[in-house]
Amino acid sequence: MNSFLSELRRRNVIRMAGLYLVGAWLLVQVAGTVLPMFAVPEWVARAIVIVLALGFVPALVFSWVFELTPGGLKRDEEVPHGQSIAPQTARRMDRMIVIGLLAVVALFAADRFWLRGERERGSESVSGSGDAVQAKSESPESDSDPLSVPVPIAADSKTIAVLPFSDFSPGGDQQWFADGLSEEILNALTRTPDLRVSARTSSFRYKGSTLGIPKIAAELGVAHVLEGSVRSTPQRIRVTAQLIRAADGFHVWSENYDREVADMIEIQEDLARQIATAMQTSMDPEALADMAQVGTRSVEAYQAYIRGVAKSILQEPADFKLAYELFEQARGLDPTFAGAHARAAAFWLEQLDPTTTLSDLTDLAPLEMGRLFNERIDLAIRHASSEIDRTGYRALKASRDLRLREATRLHRAFFAKRPGDLEAANRLLRGASYASDQAVLTQTLDAIWPQAQRRPEFALAHVTSAYRRLDKRKAADQALVLFQRWPEQRTLLYQIHRALLWDNRVEQAAAVLERWQTLAGDESQWLPIPPARQACAEGRRAEVENALAQLANDDLAPRWHLLTLLGRSADAVELLQPLEREGNTYALAGFLVYPNFDPTPFPSLMQVLEREKIKRPPPLALPYACPPAKPGS
Repeated sequence: MNSFLSELRRRNVIRMAGLYLVGAWLLVQVAGTVLPMFAVPEWVARAIVIVLALGFVPALVFSWVFELTPGGLKRDEEVPHGQSIAPQTARRMDRMIVIGLLAVVALFAADRFWLRGERERGSESVSGSGDAVQAKSESPESDSDPLSVPVPIAADSKTIAVLPFSDFSPGGDQQWFADGLSEEILNALTRTPDLRVSARTSSFRYKGSTLGIPKIAAELGVAHVLEGSVRSTPQRIRVTAQLIRAADGFHVWSENYDREVADMIEIQEDLARQIATAMQTSMDPEALADMAQVGTRSVEAYQAYIRGVAKSILQEPADFKLAYELFEQARGLDPTFAGAHARAAAFWLEQLDPTTTLSDLTDLAPLEMGRLFNERIDLAIRHASSEIDRTGYRALKASRDLRLREATRLHRAFFAKRPGDLEAANRLLRGASYASDQAVLTQTLDAIWPQAQRRPEFALAHVTSAYRRLDKRKAADQALVLFQRWPEQRTLLYQIHRALLWDNRVEQAAAVLERWQTLAGDESQWLPIPPARQACAEGRRAEVENALAQLANDDLAPRWHLLTLLGRSADAVELLQPLEREGNTYALAGFLVYPNFDPTPFPSLMQVLEREKIKRPPPLALPYACPPAKPGS
């Protein structure tokens, strides 16, 4: 053994190993720094690493077999012992190894003390910008001018937006499939715990946009963007998808599918798996397979479902009803399709709550709507493709049954597994408000705050609930941060305006309202509420009285809001009494999200709170309520 080691040393094999490893490491580091400057694809750097790894053993074999002599390379056995210059070669190799190690130390020191310092300063400048905005909101100057340039936020590397796919079909009639496929890939990716996915409400705003990928990614606060297209005929379907790194436009991953229409389910599932893998998530292969499951093997059911998904994206009443009919069709084609059951159930849950914007689309009695919901959610629970999905469905059922504590527990469990799921966050925040659980509300708001600064849909979820926390000043400060981050998000401004008024920031709220009014929006029943709040805060009671007179009698929630603004508490209670008489306690419970709502005039709701052992604090007086009416007016 000693003779073999001596021979290795004599032939400089050990030195070759050291020199090769040092040189390879240096080459990889330099390549990793230089190649991106010339827009070289990532696979080139990976190929260099692979080639160097494969070349290690051949280099050692070469060193064993050959010797470098003044006459060139010769086989070792052909060189007489007295003519060998191996010792001189060894000394040169030693010097090269020392130089290489010094270079390694220099690179390490540069990264440790210089480059990392630069990165940290860059990170601090970005993260600190939010603090600067918050500090500004507390300063006197912010009261006079709360508007400023949007705050740039550094995107986490594991963030992605799924843009709506384009339809390149010959007839141009497959946009429903393009939209539905985009939505379902997005939904699958939200099941990846360490991946943050921009919600559809944000990314779908860029449908047909001519903005570049870096600009879109910057506005959405993501590091990666998925875009693609579909081309479909009755017999064949072609899907192209590209995962793009926004910082430099690199195509991290791309794929083309050209298959029969019957393979569309496999296409979606494979797309979701491939994207999650390319994003280097922590999910194992089995978990990736569960994440990507569509939930049906029936192509016909999947087509109906995907059409329904595409319609539900539009968030318009007529499309919402049509989406429900398509989910019903999918349920009929595959009775084990849990996703279709759940989406159909969600339609009825929406109809049962008058505080939502897509309610009141049916004339059915609450009892019948509740029966339809239960039938569908029970099937979703029974056929759920994973235990965590089953937990989410059970949480919805507990919410409908007003088992408030159990619903909060289940929503928390679901959110813990799906922290990037917007609906999970919204439902948990709403459930905590129902249960008057300030601890869970605060914990959840704090948990999603980092995402709220990067993703506008999470910003909306945050500011919609933040004013309910005990610390109104903090809620208003954070609302201003989000306002300066996304000054063009109209729905977000609606909620920011309220958060500011809850902290008596009337002048800042007026600036937000002015911005809100300049942005185009629908003429929904909720439109009069922000101006009415501002008018009350500024003492203009007559304007609110006039707005109330113009509301339709069936605009239940908006009428209730304006009545409470005017201090007409008895009228506000009387407005909701039909819900009590009908036994529609779930609809009444929807008003529990408002801190100024008093449940005591409604016995059925009080029974729920007593059964659940919920101690709801006394209703808060609206800080921006209208001044009392003048006598005789």
